[in-house]
Amino acid sequence: MVKISKLSSLFFVLIFILGCSFQNPGGFFESKIEEFEKEIQRKNSKVVFAPQKKFDKEISGVVSKNLNKPLMIKKWSQNGLNYNNEVPNLYYKNDKNIFFKSKKIGKNKFKSLENFFEPLVQKNRIFFSDFSGNIYNYSLDSKQINWKFNFYKKRYKNFPIKIQLSLLKNNLIVSDNLGYLYSINIETSGINWAKNYGIAFNSNLKIKDNKIFSLNQDNKFYLINESDGNQILDLETFPSFLKSKYKTNISLDDKNNVFFITSNGELYSINYLSNNINWLSNIFSKNTSGGTELFYSSPMVAKNEKIFFSSSVSTFSINSINGLVNWELPFSTNLRPLVTDRFVLLASKEGFLINIDNINGKVNWSKNLFNEKNKPKKTKVGEIISILLASDQILATTSKGYFLFIDYKNGKLLNYTKASKSGFYSSPIIVNDMIYTIDKNFRLLIFN
Repeated sequence: MVKISKLSSLFFVLIFILGCSFQNPGGFFESKIEEFEKEIQRKNSKVVFAPQKKFDKEISGVVSKNLNKPLMIKKWSQNGLNYNNEVPNLYYKNDKNIFFKSKKIGKNKFKSLENFFEPLVQKNRIFFSDFSGNIYNYSLDSKQINWKFNFYKKRYKNFPIKIQLSLLKNNLIVSDNLGYLYSINIETSGINWAKNYGIAFNSNLKIKDNKIFSLNQDNKFYLINESDGNQILDLETFPSFLKSKYKTNISLDDKNNVFFITSNGELYSINYLSNNINWLSNIFSKNTSGGTELFYSSPMVAKNEKIFFSSSVSTFSINSINGLVNWELPFSTNLRPLVTDRFVLLASKEGFLINIDNINGKVNWSKNLFNEKNKPKKTKVGEIISILLASDQILATTSKGYFLFIDYKNGKLLNYTKASKSGFYSSPIIVNDMIYTIDKNFRLLIFN
């Protein structure tokens, strides 16, 4: 009986593996499934296994190279600023004063949930959403709501709705965890079109060349026409049996390539004009007990034919042309890295900051901001939820409403301040030399 049981188990595993091929009911690589599978086998594939000791050593150092001149930007159209998630050194007035605090705009009904999205800014209007499905268009000129829109009405009033927003010209593109994708006219709040794709979307939302890029929670990749919401291409990758609370991530470059990481740790590069697979890499993580960890990744940054991201395995610099690893550091975070021509800056929620040489992956310096010898304490300021470069300083934002200003050359904490008594509902952005964020009392805060 034992032998029969083992043979049965082996037979089941073989059937399962054979059944886990790429499928194409939606039309991506139509009639090319066999060719697609051969392409994946042929292309470079790197498998990384853990456990490995995570990097947590504090290293003193000072970098001599300067950052590029801070840029003044006029709008923030996508989560991550643009389609490649490269957020540069941003010009900030640096007075560190509250310039404006709005009245309470909305209500955070699901207070136990953390969001930390980025509000969007265009033409002196700021766009953001809440977990009740409300989308707000707030005027920075009149200091009041232009319109408030809810696609869902009362049907999902007790269900938290997680929304992703992107702006394209006069339209606001919306995806959610109910499987809806729709477009709103930002002048009238009228619906341009709405589609239900059946499965919750679970990635950041990217737009380029009038095309929408997204992944659902089953790791199915979609390329969608922005003008009508119709599907152009799709790709079914391997689904995940475990549903992650972390978003999957998408980035694009200037050569018609899209890069995305699934919740299984598969990193794809696809040319979305020719419909060709460029390469595929697999990144797996196992814990010391032998069980499989839940994979997560930070947003990817595509810059100068390289992709930078951190994951539950390590932080990577990968050649975006062939998928080969340039360098790897065993440091994990789900916060977006800051990538400059010379450095990669990383931060963990726990307050560990690293400055890495962009080219060779050497650690220039690393620092634990919440070290027992240092102030402030994590219990006081909370976890780090985002980092930005603000006029040659690292601006780290914490969950309990603090701004920490840090020297990028050596990691020294320059100063910190309590920016919001209630804590932050969104991550901050910097537009027109000012910092914009939403606090947990649902007020817009602007700092100059």
